[in-house]
Amino acid sequence: MTAADIRAANLGDPELCRAYAACESFLRHNFVKHYFLLRQLLPPGRRPYWDAVLTFSIHVDTLIDDARVPVAERVTRYDAYLRDFFALLDGEDPWTGPPQSRQDDLGRTSARAFAHFTRVWDIPRDSVQLAAKSIAADLHVTEYASFTDLEQHIRRTGGEYNLWLNALLGPRAHRSEEAKEHAMAAILGLQLTDNLRDLREDLADGRLFLPLADLKAFGIDRAELEAAARDRRMTDRLRDLARFEAERARGYLDRAADWWRWADAGARELPRQYVRMAGYILRQVAHSRHDVFHAPTLRGRLACMTASGASLTLGYARRAAGRRFTSPGNTAGRTHTPEGNRPS
Repeated sequence: MTAADIRAANLGDPELCRAYAACESFLRHNFVKHYFLLRQLLPPGRRPYWDAVLTFSIHVDTLIDDARVPVAERVTRYDAYLRDFFALLDGEDPWTGPPQSRQDDLGRTSARAFAHFTRVWDIPRDSVQLAAKSIAADLHVTEYASFTDLEQHIRRTGGEYNLWLNALLGPRAHRSEEAKEHAMAAILGLQLTDNLRDLREDLADGRLFLPLADLKAFGIDRAELEAAARDRRMTDRLRDLARFEAERARGYLDRAADWWRWADAGARELPRQYVRMAGYILRQVAHSRHDVFHAPTLRGRLACMTASGASLTLGYARRAAGRRFTSPGNTAGRTHTPEGNRPS
């Protein structure tokens, strides 16, 4: 983090400077190829806050999504961290002793920076609580019965981060309901694109992010899809399904095309490039005749998705680094079908 960034962000407290610098260092050392490109798309005074949002997001997702740790222990660890974070937000200091590990140290410093971000940018406490709850809910969900279910999931996990990013884009983006809808359309478009491009990886992890109703409409069941993914074998029915999913994603990106107009002049390139990146990925899929198992891989293709939220942030982080931090595995195997939204 440069001295210019510190001055522009008005970070005078040495402890806060250390916390923000730790976030920047973590991102720089893990995602050096793409991190600075993204960072430069925001004005200097907003870059440290972007570092805090991104690092905190990665840390909390890693706590709940670490397959090396039993599910019950993950939940206990996650809940304890959130209790400490909200205590910090209320003005207490829950961490008086030395950190127990590098991860513990990162958790503490990212919490301090992120708590400061929420105060500076008027992010409601309820917004952080909703985002945290959505992340935890993902632990037990491995498939979605309908597109409505999947869309609700994306809106829950991405909606609050949408709010945080729009705050950094400027007051018009932060306050406008229309800007929020444009940002959400971008999140939906890129997440649906990511679900399609990473179908094989997700299935290997025991998760399916294509609606079961869509599979049924094209005469495909999950067992058939898993077998095709293992063999990297496209069928005509699977191509038709991939084409349908890609067109749906394109529809959301078309709605998001003007999102950048609500951003301050110095921050407009981030939402603009976000939508362009997603469109490029979709064109790659189309050029491969919708062969999602053999379409060219764009290294860092999800770079701009860090704007969107927890699941998107972690997707970028894992893929941009060329590896996954953790693998979610097949947890409870439950299909997500909210009450009042069950298929007939």
